[in-house]
Amino acid sequence: MKRTMRMLGVTVLALCAANSALAENANQRVVGKKGIGYFNGAAPVGVRYWMNDGMAIDFGVGLDLDTKVPTTATDNTSLFDWAFDIGMPWVLHGEENMIVYFRPGLTFAGNQSLDGTTVTVADDKVYDMAYDLSLGLGGEFFLGQLGWPNLSFSGQVGVGLQILQPGADNAESDVNFFTTVDNVSVVNTGSIGFHFYF
Repeated sequence: MKRTMRMLGVTVLALCAANSALAENANQRVVGKKGIGYFNGAAPVGVRYWMNDGMAIDFGVGLDLDTKVPTTATDNTSLFDWAFDIGMPWVLHGEENMIVYFRPGLTFAGNQSLDGTTVTVADDKVYDMAYDLSLGLGGEFFLGQLGWPNLSFSGQVGVGLQILQPGADNAESDVNFFTTVDNVSVVNTGSIGFHFYF
């Protein structure tokens, strides 16, 4: 009886070890998959594509059209803002339902405004340009245990360098260093959002 129990115990341990050895981590399961997602910030709609189990590439876009901007007492005009984000998450650690990654990224944005240096009319539109270089530490958490293995939630914090180039005549560029201590947003190298993979 003892011998049978020992054999049964050894068999169960061997099966558990084999199962854990064969189980894929989340970063291995998503290789070759695309995740469509939404994140807070300047470029909220995007795609994450996992090229291999150690690296992905992100593309994000944001568009905003403000159609009720007053220029004179009787006229309105429209302002169009845009932003693009690109990043490359590098896997630091993978678990069954989690990926921890390091992500360098670049966000560039054009915010249209009215040049206040002259009498404001509809033709006085200029673009203020912003370029954000960021380094972030993030995690992607998959809901496989809840029955949704293709759905993940992500969060990221980090530091960055922002270059602002105002479009107004004689305006000076500005360079800022920032972190995500006070605010979580794509512009400040942080993000909260989700991906759905297919």
